[in-house]
Amino acid sequence: MDRTGAFPEALEDAVTATVTRPVVVGVDDLEHSARAVTAGAREARLRGAPLWLAHAYHWLPPVVAGVTPGGDTPEGAVRDAATALLSRAVARTHAEFPDLEIHDYAMSGHPGPALADLAEDAALLVIGGRGRGGFAGMLLGSAALSTVAHARCPVLVVRGEREARPAEAGGRVLVGIDVLAPTTGTEVLGFAFEEAALHGYGLRAVHAWEDPGSFYPVAVGHHPRETLDEMDAERRRRLDSLIAPWRRKHPDTIVETQVVTGPPSKKLVESSRTADLLVIGGLHYTGSTGIRLGGLGHTLLHYAHCPVVVVPEG
Repeated sequence: MDRTGAFPEALEDAVTATVTRPVVVGVDDLEHSARAVTAGAREARLRGAPLWLAHAYHWLPPVVAGVTPGGDTPEGAVRDAATALLSRAVARTHAEFPDLEIHDYAMSGHPGPALADLAEDAALLVIGGRGRGGFAGMLLGSAALSTVAHARCPVLVVRGEREARPAEAGGRVLVGIDVLAPTTGTEVLGFAFEEAALHGYGLRAVHAWEDPGSFYPVAVGHHPRETLDEMDAERRRRLDSLIAPWRRKHPDTIVETQVVTGPPSKKLVESSRTADLLVIGGLHYTGSTGIRLGGLGHTLLHYAHCPVVVVPEG
């Protein structure tokens, strides 16, 4: 288990030497991070991947690169507390998942950038929806939003109150698709189908759209019923076309497609009530760092009733 201030060389070698990329979990404290750690451990076990538990501390200025302070300094005292926290998290996780390979990593820096840097080549970065600084009325913690904004790999935000169901109980992955921008859907669909296959879940692909005429006064708004039916049918054809190659690649996954009329954010939030995982995309531009979320992505991270995975695309 690595406790140094620099990126652990042994772990770096492990990433480059194996095809199985790690699952990284951001640990705030044991109370607020318990669900995230359990979710990350399950994902690692399904993938046959190592689990990295990481904690970033930033109460004091970052430690000088290459220097590991001792406990007799303020920085060392904070690091000792961080490593003690991770030791307890590792012990608790090993007790529940004894076959997992687990590493811990204490980092000096702000949680968002630090976790994103550590998880750059990870299969998945897992974080809790609200940290220890959050109030009951807060929807998503600032550290979680910062982590998503800096991440370069898929990020699982563990939110919602209901525990994920087993496959035999009808578990389901929900994925939102914009059929008018199909070039940005490949990464999202690929991840959603792979995740459904790993868990043995079914998959529901949803496209939600609004009648553009509904934004205007009644006198000039709303398309005729026949035109709306044609627009709806065209969207269904596009959605089925996008899903078709993934159906062939995952023939054992039960797939449902659905086109609904209404505000996409509202419809996807409603659909998340019966889902175990919601998969959405966020733009990642070449040469930039992190994921850019639009209004829809932010709404779902704040209001979805189940865990949400944000997949970088583009």
